[in-house]
Amino acid sequence: MAESIPTEQVTEITRSIEHPEIAATFGELGMIGTITTQENRISIELLVPFPNIPITDYLAGMVEKIIKEKFPEATVSFVFSVMDEETRSRFLATARQHWKGEI
Repeated sequence: MAESIPTEQVTEITRSIEHPEIAATFGELGMIGTITTQENRISIELLVPFPNIPITDYLAGMVEKIIKEKFPEATVSFVFSVMDEETRSRFLATARQHWKGEI
């Protein structure tokens, strides 16, 4: 049986990724939810401020590319969930303060 990819490392990597439109990391923005790993499979919950935001596929592609740089054998899947009100408020305040512009 293959050794699992360390969940802690995946969490650290995803939390340090900078948002493409906001000069802040996914961790600072509260965008990382539950991460699970089992052997070479990684499941990442990305938290978004609103349902159906247009860049979810772009964000997933960004994260997957960075994860695969460290773990090329990984199969990465995503679940998108809407942030709770408190997290969304912090996200929006940070976004206003650190907005870089469109991707």
